[in-house]
Amino acid sequence: MEKEPILILTHNGWGQALIKSVRMIVGEIKDVYEVPLQAEDSLADYIARVKEQIDQLQWSKNLLILTDIKGGTPSNVALRISKDYQVITISGLCASMLLEAVMKQEEGGFTRELAQEIQTAVVESCQVLELPQIQK
Repeated sequence: MEKEPILILTHNGWGQALIKSVRMIVGEIKDVYEVPLQAEDSLADYIARVKEQIDQLQWSKNLLILTDIKGGTPSNVALRISKDYQVITISGLCASMLLEAVMKQEEGGFTRELAQEIQTAVVESCQVLELPQIQK
């Protein structure tokens, strides 16, 4: 089965570091693309670059877009382009989110239900870690 593409929209391109981190865990990653927002980008230029990347991709149900900050320009652009493309966007990008999304690339297309599973896995992975207290 073909891997579904994942598009990452971040500020200043830090998504590439996440891609490298996830590669350390799972090995080669295919069909994950990033369009970074640079400080010198105008909104129109960034939207055009995102649409240019999307137009080069093929997906079966919805294109999964992962963005860094809810309410930030990359997330707002993802919402704006959802008028023209079948996309599902999840904000709050982190390594566990990308890892979960990569592991779901072969499930026959991204759906709202798969996006919910990704979000749930990320929320569950975010914990305060403490050593257990030893009783004396």
